[in-house]
Amino acid sequence: MVSQPGRDELGKAKIRDYSYLIATWSDLTTVVDSDGYFLYCSAALQGTFGWRPDELVGMREDDFAHPDDASALVSRHSSSGLVTTGYRFRCRDGSYRWVEATSRRVIADGADVVVSAVRDITERQEHNALLELRATTDPLTGVANRTVLMDRLRQGLRRLGRSSGSLLVVLYLDLDRFKVINDSLGHHIGDDVLLKMAERLAGHLRPADTLARLGGDEFVLVAEGVTDEVAAIALANRIIEDGRRPFHVGGDEFSCTMSIGVACTSDHQHNAEALLSEADLALYRAKDRGRDQVAIFDEELRTTAVSRLATERMVRRALDMGRIVVEYQPIVDIRTGYPVGAEALVRIRDLKQRLMLPGLFLEVAEETGLLIKIDEVVLADAVKQAAAWRARLGAKFAGVAINVTARHLADSEFRHAIFDQLEANGVPPGDLQIEVTEQVLMEASNSALTGLRALRDLGVAVGLDDFGTRYSSLAYLRQFPLDFVKIDKSFVDDVVIDPKVRAIAGAIIVLAHALDLTVVAEGVEFAGQSQVLIDLECDRAQGFLYARSGPPEAVEIPVLAWPSPPPTGPIGPR
Repeated sequence: MVSQPGRDELGKAKIRDYSYLIATWSDLTTVVDSDGYFLYCSAALQGTFGWRPDELVGMREDDFAHPDDASALVSRHSSSGLVTTGYRFRCRDGSYRWVEATSRRVIADGADVVVSAVRDITERQEHNALLELRATTDPLTGVANRTVLMDRLRQGLRRLGRSSGSLLVVLYLDLDRFKVINDSLGHHIGDDVLLKMAERLAGHLRPADTLARLGGDEFVLVAEGVTDEVAAIALANRIIEDGRRPFHVGGDEFSCTMSIGVACTSDHQHNAEALLSEADLALYRAKDRGRDQVAIFDEELRTTAVSRLATERMVRRALDMGRIVVEYQPIVDIRTGYPVGAEALVRIRDLKQRLMLPGLFLEVAEETGLLIKIDEVVLADAVKQAAAWRARLGAKFAGVAINVTARHLADSEFRHAIFDQLEANGVPPGDLQIEVTEQVLMEASNSALTGLRALRDLGVAVGLDDFGTRYSSLAYLRQFPLDFVKIDKSFVDDVVIDPKVRAIAGAIIVLAHALDLTVVAEGVEFAGQSQVLIDLECDRAQGFLYARSGPPEAVEIPVLAWPSPPPTGPIGPR
């Protein structure tokens, strides 16, 4: 810095002239002339910035402002009112501190000057920056969050309107079987793995690209200016290859595969949320095909998306119009055929009075959050029906089973709804059974398992539904609080003709009995299947051989036909 000849003397000569202007101002005060040179600086600046006043007087003010902020000082010289300016001021040690200068242009003794009261706002700026960082980044990995992602998507779509011949590409990434790492090694190891994978993904970013984490093990990469779909898929495959490379966390070696869904558009009018949903649908296709691969959104998936949207609308209308129907299928004692319980099964009645089976709408209902509302209807109907059967059948009463998802178990409001419904209808907890699938137990969070135990502690029986459809881990039978297990129809179908299937079914029954669990066989359609299951000492069964699902009478009439007392009790522990 080189001071201008004579300006130091001018500043010193004018200090007395300006002192009356700043007598009532704060201690940090400056006066600059119309050319931006310091004429006066209060001694208090030294304590904050390290400069003595005599080192500043005669120097240009913008020489001390951060290069990115110098332009903010210009407006003070053209305004006649108070002007507040925030900028970074260079300290004597070379660092910068944020200041807020409240300035007024003044004509004093014919001189045009700007008088400023300066406040150090560094701590406030750092606090605001931290708040902004928290609002825009993922707290674990430091990459962008959903808010920033959607903003970048919208910006990228707008830029498509100003260019041609390129694509905006969205890659939706999901780490394969990441839950196994969390469950087996702990969340702290899982977090370290996520950090490592975020670093690897960031290595594939170009300056204009965006990487965001949506939560869990889901990441989204937005790439602009991609030439075509081939280039987009090539990028996704490079990321998958990179992810397969082993890395070390906590002394252990990991190799993380991932599934990626790709969606592309060249249309600047495309909706950002729709583009992200398209990539998500493509991700589901990649996972359904076996994981560790790339799938791209195409016309087939677009048709599927339209169909899913129509299904969602249909479910919403059914909820609004009271067209959710609950049917009941008897569960019988396999030796006698006597109904010892019933399973509540949901249907939707369409405008043509046809009943739609759950396979047509349950998946969409769960993804859209509508399944909770559907199951509230099923719960209310099932508990009221249990109360009616208890009143009409007495000792011949058949208990009611309902299906529950992991989301329900983790939802304290849904658990309380169960408690409230039982109490309001005067139904003993033992008259209600909860069925969960293997997948639910695999994916259940700690809160979901806590909810499951809370229901069982209340007296509600808990059973494992569709056993054998996924990993068929016999450890589930002792690891979780269960009262009964239901053998999936896929085993029952071939139990007569396939010795291996018969041996597996027999092993499940023996182990379940050793753990004091009741065994129910699902999908029994022929007498031969029933006889084999009787020989294997299965306890209960349900299927078309005994009765199809239907209104409550489908259970009630057979119960009334049996002599009293019934040969067996309700569903629950053996």
